[in-house]
Amino acid sequence: MASPSPATGIEHVVILVQENHTTDNYLRSIAAFGANVATGRPTAADPPTADPPHDRATYYRWLTHQITGVHVQFDTLAVLPFYAWLASTQTLLENHCTGFGTNSTPNHLLIVGGQAPTLKNPSSAGPQPVWDMPSLPGHAGDNGVTWRVYTGSDGYPVRFYSQLSGSPNIVATDQFLTDAAKGALPQLSMIWHATPDDEHPPADVTLGHDAVWQAVDAVSAAGLWNSTVFMLTWDDWGGYDDHVATPNVETDLGGIQLAYGPRVPLLMFGGRVRPGIDSRWCSHMSIPKTALQLLGLPALGVPRVDDDAGLADLVDTSASPSSFAPSPPAYGSTIVQPTPPSPAPKPAPLPPPPVAKPITVGPVLLRGGGTLPPPNDVTLP
Repeated sequence: MASPSPATGIEHVVILVQENHTTDNYLRSIAAFGANVATGRPTAADPPTADPPHDRATYYRWLTHQITGVHVQFDTLAVLPFYAWLASTQTLLENHCTGFGTNSTPNHLLIVGGQAPTLKNPSSAGPQPVWDMPSLPGHAGDNGVTWRVYTGSDGYPVRFYSQLSGSPNIVATDQFLTDAAKGALPQLSMIWHATPDDEHPPADVTLGHDAVWQAVDAVSAAGLWNSTVFMLTWDDWGGYDDHVATPNVETDLGGIQLAYGPRVPLLMFGGRVRPGIDSRWCSHMSIPKTALQLLGLPALGVPRVDDDAGLADLVDTSASPSSFAPSPPAYGSTIVQPTPPSPAPKPAPLPPPPVAKPITVGPVLLRGGGTLPPPNDVTLP
């Protein structure tokens, strides 16, 4: 078992990344607890009937109100009961946003290392790009922190990193359950599920929901709940509408909002995480930054990550917390949801934008001091 970080007392950080759903689309039931979530939209079919367009060009049309995005919501309590329990009893970052306003690969790269040389998914035809960018797992290893990436057989998305590609620390997703049961989790775990367990439409979202629940239950059953911090998020908006306009903190080279992207859920939980609905603005940059904070790691060397405030203030790092957050329901059990307060609390007002003026996206920083040009591979009107 890993030794506790001397700075925080946290033994394990577990980052789980699922696919393609906004806060409004997934967490309708949490409005009853005071979350700023839309209600009253048509109930989404499960499995979804299609994979909505959600690339950079579609995001631009949504941003400029040419389209609304897909205007449906899943029945959280019926279809996603474990997520409903997490959102209502643990910590929901209700104004968490994607790193960039676009689709999957750039946002996965932002979670892994705070940078993306592309604004679109690389073509599956032909050789895949590999970049020598800094990454959270590589940085952890360089500084003596144990890590493992649990992902599909193709190594997505860490296969794009030359430092990580082919590493023996990149293993099958299912190995996480085995490692947890054996008490062999590294200090840093990053988990991606392959289709259909990634919740990417048109997959049945209950499959991914159950896979995440099993992973969390495995940690709890191994007695690690009180020493682990989980961060569970979704990579991008998936073409689903969200009613909150996010602040413009970074533009592409054409001056069009790049960050923040649309809101997606971020659920942060574990025995030491203070529960509640948190309304601060944050983005995918907050995920690697929080891992750096909790694991006592130095700066990554990527300004988007290093300059982020992080979320470590939500974790009680005292030697003996006065109370721990409740352990999760066992996988497959009947979940007893908390009773919402009556009347329902009003949502907190949106916080002010974190910057007065957006910056323009800059070059991509490479390990060793080199750079790549700013991402500029999508032409918009």
